[in-house]
Amino acid sequence: MSAPANVYSNAMHADPARTSLDRVKMDIPDLPKYSPGGQMTTIVSNGKYFFAGLVFFFVTIALCAITVGYVVEINGKLNDLNQTTVNMMSGTTEVIREIEVAMTKEAGHFVTMLGPNVCVGKKPKHANATAEDYYFNNIQCMQKNVVAALEQAGGNVTKGYVGGFNATGRDPITDPYWKEGLCPVNVHWHLGAEHLSVGQYDEHGSGPAAHDDSHDDSHSVRQGLQCHRYDAHNTAFTGEYAWKHCKDMQVGQTYEVHWPHSAAGACGTPNQYQTPFYDGVFCMDGIISLGPPESPLGPLNTFEKIGVQAQVFTIVNDENYYYPDLIRGMIVDGEMGSDIARYTGSTTGTSRSNEICSQYTPITWQVDRKCHLVSASSFDKMCADMKAQRDDMTDDLHAHGAREVVAHELTANNQDN
Repeated sequence: MSAPANVYSNAMHADPARTSLDRVKMDIPDLPKYSPGGQMTTIVSNGKYFFAGLVFFFVTIALCAITVGYVVEINGKLNDLNQTTVNMMSGTTEVIREIEVAMTKEAGHFVTMLGPNVCVGKKPKHANATAEDYYFNNIQCMQKNVVAALEQAGGNVTKGYVGGFNATGRDPITDPYWKEGLCPVNVHWHLGAEHLSVGQYDEHGSGPAAHDDSHDDSHSVRQGLQCHRYDAHNTAFTGEYAWKHCKDMQVGQTYEVHWPHSAAGACGTPNQYQTPFYDGVFCMDGIISLGPPESPLGPLNTFEKIGVQAQVFTIVNDENYYYPDLIRGMIVDGEMGSDIARYTGSTTGTSRSNEICSQYTPITWQVDRKCHLVSASSFDKMCADMKAQRDDMTDDLHAHGAREVVAHELTANNQDN
């Protein structure tokens, strides 16, 4: 590549008299001169260029067509992807809807893609798996003037009270349930108090007239005792609250909340909370025994393996009394949950009375003797948490009727003060 430079340099040095213009001319190559024979050469060259340009044109058109085809295909795939995304979103929405609303109206039969509810139908009817004795059906409390049932609830829990039913050998659990391996398996509440604590919730308590928008007269809810906290002149007790999750609740009203606990619950699993609560109490086999002593599971142990926490509240429309985790159990905070009565009794509800007794007995009761204020929003949050459980707890989103206070002769004499 250096040879031409040397040639030009030698030429310039050979004749230093040449002008700059002459040197420029030397650098310009001679143009071809016209000749008849050269015309054909030029035409052939031009034909080659035309053909190359034509090929380039068609190739460009082909590439554009291919590109357009790819664009159409990509758009089609994007549309398919969008539709798939919409379907997935629709499916996700449907799953969320199914999680929020049970697939059947019957409580306890909610099954999701997460797995089955292993506690469904665990409420026992008979004394054991082979019997057909309907052991757990309600019975007459008195037969031939003799008490035919074991101790009942809810009773008088006033400090110092001693019941009239001999419950020797069936001492209640005195430690917090969690220390004995019991976990909460349900939460529900009753309109008014089922227990009696003189000066706290008794026949001299007061509150607004009870209402029940969801039941007709044939299914009216029986109201229990009321607290002494109601103040008709204070808007915290009378102001309306916009309930979103609980049903037929009333500001200013007294409610007794129950948290059934069990050592046979599906503790720490998605199936822990159940409606009806019996399914949760008896969920795991091989733990609870009805006796007799020679039974494979040993002697009667229901009062050691089953317990209920009970706490009585007056609802106020005041966020100063908000507690976020009512679903977990009794509030133990300062004065709340500090004065506890412990005794053995039975399940409650309006299907039992002082004439008709429960056979789900004996079980431990731990009852707060004091009435406390709690915000309506606390209850509504609890109901929202209940709706979020795997099992369908719809039947416990409203207040249940209250059993009449148990007669002295049906109340255990083992109250721990």
